Amino acid sequence: MNSTVLGFLTFLVICLAVAGSLVAKKLSALRDPLKIWDALNNVGILPIRMRAWIFSTIVGVANPYSRSINFRITELRKGKACGVMKETKAISNPFRCVHAAALITFGETTGGLAVFTLLGKKDRAILTNINAEYIKVSRGLLTASSVVDPIKDRDIKELESTVLIKNAAFETVAKLTLTWRVDLKDE
Repeated sequence: MNSTVLGFLTFLVICLAVAGSLVAKKLSALRDPLKIWDALNNVGILPIRMRAWIFSTIVGVANPYSRSINFRITELRKGKACGVMKETKAISNPFRCVHAAALITFGETTGGLAVFTLLGKKDRAILTNINAEYIKVSRGLLTASSVVDPIKDRDIKELESTVLIKNAAFETVAKLTLTWRVDLKDE
């Protein structure tokens, strides 16, 4: 590859990163992650992987601790969120597998997005409990998925969501149960 093309690609990536950062700051004020996801997916000129990166960057701005792991949200629908995380040295423990704290951060982020897609503009949710069950050593590419049933009773005070984290062989490596205190306002 010649230096002109490489320079142009570098410039393009920097411009996209700056634009993504500016968009992230603007969109992080929105309470509905599904709106942001749909807006990014309606931009036809962006490759799918770039959309996932931009959305994950926006999530990182809204939830700075989630930036400590390198993850991508791959699917977001009402009550459902899926994401992937690749094992890196930064999130590994001395035993050459993904650290438990990284698994919990990944699961909390994925499960939280699934819950927040069900909330209205004035509704609030805060995580009050995490129960993690480590089933198998986690290595390589990991996938987290969470499905939350629609909220039917507007008087509930607690909501539980489950996140399954699987490895590349589709074996469950961890199961997280997240308990959320919810404050549902009348709309």
